[in-house]
Amino acid sequence: MPRRWASLPTSPASNCLSNKMDAVLLIRSSFILFAASILFLRSIPALRTRLLPYGSRAAEPASTKPGSKTTQNSIVETLLDSIAALQVPHSWFASFYAIAIASSVFWAAQLFWRGRAYELVARYVDDRQSMSVRQVGVVWAMMAAQGVRRLWECLALGKQSKSTMFVGHWVMGVWFYLVVGVAVWIEGVPVLQKHTLQLSDFSFAAPSAHSFVAILLFLVASGPQHDCHAYLASLKVYMVPQHPAFHQLVCPHYFAECLIYLAMAIQAAPSGHLFNGTLLCALVFVAVNLGVTADGTKKWYEDRFGVDSVKRKWKMIPFIF
Repeated sequence: MPRRWASLPTSPASNCLSNKMDAVLLIRSSFILFAASILFLRSIPALRTRLLPYGSRAAEPASTKPGSKTTQNSIVETLLDSIAALQVPHSWFASFYAIAIASSVFWAAQLFWRGRAYELVARYVDDRQSMSVRQVGVVWAMMAAQGVRRLWECLALGKQSKSTMFVGHWVMGVWFYLVVGVAVWIEGVPVLQKHTLQLSDFSFAAPSAHSFVAILLFLVASGPQHDCHAYLASLKVYMVPQHPAFHQLVCPHYFAECLIYLAMAIQAAPSGHLFNGTLLCALVFVAVNLGVTADGTKKWYEDRFGVDSVKRKWKMIPFIF
């Protein structure tokens, strides 16, 4: 069966571009670049206090506080406050997971029927060690399951709230879930290009030891994360969580999120590799993004409930952070 992408018109310019650009490298770089941008924002107090906190952790803009100075510096502060005032409802978090589900469905159809969007991406993937077809199917299912569960949690457990978040948070979240929808399969392109997908490719088979570890880790992380989200949603007032998962960690649900993406990186590892490099870069972004939020959450608990309330707790990762 001839590959459809061969029928797409090409030009010397596009051929030259395809020889220079690697979509895998582009996606990996974007994850690392956005992670670095978050660390940059965190390193500058004027940006950290205005742009990073959201929801109950959001601070009042400095220029709106009583007694704020009217010096030349306040012009910059006013500008930053104006940027920080670009807020969207915190409930828009649900849109991230709706996008994740839509992306999963879209790319499943593209891969199965060799759609033009898939062929366009595949054209810019260099030949490399590839994931197997079955790996693509399993890690796609992991990402789809994560999106479905998180959307259900947002809709079923979410409360009416006036909390907001900086529009940059929302844009970055949309970007992440659009890109990670490609990241879960892009390193399988070399094999997918030589194989016509059939329903039999997704029939049940005993997992390899590698897949068994990845699937077990995914399930072990997903269950407790749901418990944490359900518990937090059940709280009537802001308080230091008393659920067992929070005894040693300020944000155990963030740790679980990291484990979920680690499981995907293990499951999608090409032959001879421990991890999938693209999903490992996605994990770096997730860890940095949530780590910065966990750091702010611990400080918020200290300010509101006292240092002793979280004194002996790790922020997100046991024994490390």
